[in-house]
Amino acid sequence: MNNFQTILVAIFLSFFVFAVLIFSGMIKIGGISGGDGKASGKVVIWGTFPNSVVKNSLDTISAANRNVNLNYKSHDALNYQQDLIEAFANGVGPDLFIITPDMIQKNNNFIYKIPFASYPEKTFTDLYIDGASIYLDTDGVVAMPLVVDPIVMYFNKDILTNEGIIIDPNKNFSWDELFPLNSTLTKRDNIGTISQSMIALGQYGNVNNAKDIVATLLVQNNNPIVERSETGYNSILSSNVYNYTVSPIESVLKFFVEFSNPTNTAYSWNSALPNSLDMFTKSKLAFYIGRASELFNIQNINHNLSFDVTQIPQIKDTTMKRTYGEIYAIAVSKKSTNLTSAFQIAGELSQGDSAKSISVETSLPPASKALLISEKPIGLGSNFMSIFFNSALISRSWIDPDKSQSNLIFGEMVENLLSNRLSMGESISRANDQLQLLLNK
Repeated sequence: MNNFQTILVAIFLSFFVFAVLIFSGMIKIGGISGGDGKASGKVVIWGTFPNSVVKNSLDTISAANRNVNLNYKSHDALNYQQDLIEAFANGVGPDLFIITPDMIQKNNNFIYKIPFASYPEKTFTDLYIDGASIYLDTDGVVAMPLVVDPIVMYFNKDILTNEGIIIDPNKNFSWDELFPLNSTLTKRDNIGTISQSMIALGQYGNVNNAKDIVATLLVQNNNPIVERSETGYNSILSSNVYNYTVSPIESVLKFFVEFSNPTNTAYSWNSALPNSLDMFTKSKLAFYIGRASELFNIQNINHNLSFDVTQIPQIKDTTMKRTYGEIYAIAVSKKSTNLTSAFQIAGELSQGDSAKSISVETSLPPASKALLISEKPIGLGSNFMSIFFNSALISRSWIDPDKSQSNLIFGEMVENLLSNRLSMGESISRANDQLQLLLNK
């Protein structure tokens, strides 16, 4: 199927889905119908995006649905989950709320899951990137995907060109290709102090996005970290489902810590160095692994920094490219008193011009396959967006039960290994058990 056919199919499926949602008996419960297939009544939407991000999309939807009153409220990310809990407990929660995968389990009791009988799983997977399947539960669709914030690799062009190294941002890059570069890019004095580093890996406390980097390496090694079952969520951090000679998590940790081992040729980082973002923006780090959303922050910190971006390196000769990506989606509240219109608005926000507008305003790639295929990146940072678009296509996420607590678990796992407090097996087993306890809460 060529790109044009794919887009046509996606558009057709969009209309089919919305027709099913609006006219099926399922969404007549508590729904307010305008009688003309258009959304009507009041629909309250919550999220952590600034108001400016959704304004154009909501204005467009309001113009096409003149009897609907859309109200968006932006919340501070640190308090957002607690705000939702308190609002739903007091009966004043939103009709729609934007979530990330770490919010799926916490809001399970608040989310109206669309049954597959009304919204077929195949329709969802045809419309959205493969990684968006994180929003498919055993009993239906959890939320409609919006945009993706993938992990990518930024690189300092001056550091590389000074050493005669040229990186083609559009070329596939493997982790193995880093090792020969280290002796040139990592600079040490006669007592071993690092003044310039190739890449920040091997430590946890001073490596920005350390958990996301470990998650990227895990999904590249076929470990989704957490799996759903009929009875709940299970940690498979320590699992070896495909019976590899070495389990995925063990392979990942061995690779990760190599970069902080002074006796290893990959040695390029240690705990005495500043934060990896600081090193990169001060032109002392050649490669920085970060999120697409960090682009403008990097530019603002150092306006004179000469850098570019490429996709995250992959396992050599892999046929399955992967990176970690934070996938934002919009969920429907079980307690909405305007369910019909809420479903329709969620659908419109996740496809077509509305989804495109949110993508442009956030400078993040859309989760819609049709938009990723058909749209040329525009807006701020558009010269970097083609890499972000391609990274979105290979993004995967995981059901993180608690971002801050899981960060401590991953950090402790790495530190236990580095300090030799625990063996590799003991470190992994302890982390797996702690993650399972979080999932059981």
